[in-house]
Amino acid sequence: MKKMIALLALTSSLSSMAASDYTCSGTEPFWNLKLEGSKMTFSAAMEDESTTVNEVISRTGAAGMALDFAFVAKTEDAAATIITGECSDGMSDAIYSNHIVYTTGDLVLYGCCNPLN
Repeated sequence: MKKMIALLALTSSLSSMAASDYTCSGTEPFWNLKLEGSKMTFSAAMEDESTTVNEVISRTGAAGMALDFAFVAKTEDAAATIITGECSDGMSDAIYSNHIVYTTGDLVLYGCCNPLN
């Protein structure tokens, strides 16, 4: 019984990062992403100043990694890979707790994230 309780506690803590909400951004070009529940909102300060809101269809731990280290959130058209580790946007003194690689079509962007409180 104690082993079962410990296993449930471990599973719960490992899935917390993948279940958390995040605010992310990148520079050169400037962009923002919010991952909130089942929604991924991407805003680009590129030529078209576009914003897209998509339904998240999965949040999966990266192969071989614990969910508290890295996970991928996917929509039909995009994927956001969030990895734990100190991150700097290179343009400010702000330090973030996570890295992000966002991909959609042929576009690949790198940036930083913090959990939403």
